[in-house]
Amino acid sequence: MATLREFAVLDGMPPEIYARVTRLAANILGTPLSVVSLIDDDRQWFKASTGVEASDMPRELSFCAHAICQNEVFVIEDATQDERFSSNPFVTGEPGLRFYAGAPLSVREGLNLGTLCVLDTRPRTISDEQKQLLADLAATVVDTLECRLIIDREERAKQRFIDAIECLPSGFALFDRDDRLVACNQRYQTMIPGMTEFIVAGTRFEDILRRGVELGQFPNAVGDEENWIARSNQTHQTPGHLHEYALPDGSWVAFQERRTSDGGIVGFSYDITALKQQELELARLAWTDSLTGCMNRHRFMELANIEIDRASRNGGKACLMLLDADHFKRINDLEGHAAGDEVLKGLVQRWHRVLRSHDLIGRIGGEEFCVLLPDAGIEAASRLAERLRASIADLPFKFEGQLLRVTVSVGVTAFGEGDDLNALMRRADMALYEAKEAGRDRFMIKAA
Repeated sequence: MATLREFAVLDGMPPEIYARVTRLAANILGTPLSVVSLIDDDRQWFKASTGVEASDMPRELSFCAHAICQNEVFVIEDATQDERFSSNPFVTGEPGLRFYAGAPLSVREGLNLGTLCVLDTRPRTISDEQKQLLADLAATVVDTLECRLIIDREERAKQRFIDAIECLPSGFALFDRDDRLVACNQRYQTMIPGMTEFIVAGTRFEDILRRGVELGQFPNAVGDEENWIARSNQTHQTPGHLHEYALPDGSWVAFQERRTSDGGIVGFSYDITALKQQELELARLAWTDSLTGCMNRHRFMELANIEIDRASRNGGKACLMLLDADHFKRINDLEGHAAGDEVLKGLVQRWHRVLRSHDLIGRIGGEEFCVLLPDAGIEAASRLAERLRASIADLPFKFEGQLLRVTVSVGVTAFGEGDDLNALMRRADMALYEAKEAGRDRFMIKAA
């Protein structure tokens, strides 16, 4: 009974293959009736039949209940002459059965689940060859049952696999050795916006990349699409390293992949937006002066050196300024360090409104700032220096109900042949010194 229930074939409409077998059995043995039956604990169920209208019958009236106790074809040539069946209502009444031959449906370990049987209303005999044909057809039924069981197990295993990958906190995808998607969970499908309907079984990974590029989902590919696709696909084909993708909404996705034993690729995808934001914030903190928000000395020197090297290679222009708040110590001493901090923050805020977006500004000392002007000559730098000075001198700073008047001195120099950043800073420092000596609140230029 446990094995029969494991096959789970009692319920539902009979597959056509069982009906074919009953037709074959009836034709081969020349009988009007044939049945594939399964024996439950109290009933006999007809999985398929030829010439029989009923779908089941009580087990105690069943010929097949006797046949499943045999390991060979069970034959009754004339039921009226067999004391086990002569009083059976299907013998004494309709349909008046006389002949029965049933081959057991034997599965593993010799367990018999039912029979393939042929029946007739006339007494008759059956040859050994016909018995063998009936046994062979019964074996075909068993093969079908076992194939169905294997398929059912595979389907259940597949569903368990699907349920398991859907429970994963990350995206999951499996590609075959031809790099076509075998399976993935919903998180993988929705990791890249607008791609859900395209990320389906059978799609090649390169085609997923290409579709994403077409939809504008990979900003880093813009302007270099084919090379970007080739590089990304190569990374995918040599898995083992984490590779990251920026998305147009500012989010980030990471993919970690490994080869499977059959040459496919299994991969996991993660949303790393929060991690990237933390990295950017840490970088910002590492590069930024915590008080004023402009670059700190280290970051300014790093980027300024890059710009000076570029100007040197390309024969370009650049100017450097040093700016220093005049008598800043007096503000700290008279008004307190909180007032001094507000002044320093205010200096940078006003200067940012004057400077171009690609100009560099950094705090390189207590109240000393440095500005690099890429692609600017000395005349443009002079005009800008005056605007920077005036933006401070013309408007006092408000602090706790009082006005703090502040001025700045500026030293300006221009990039010349053979200069490096240190040379520019030395000349700008000399120009700044001259501005202070000349009375402060002004800018001075030191030629190369």
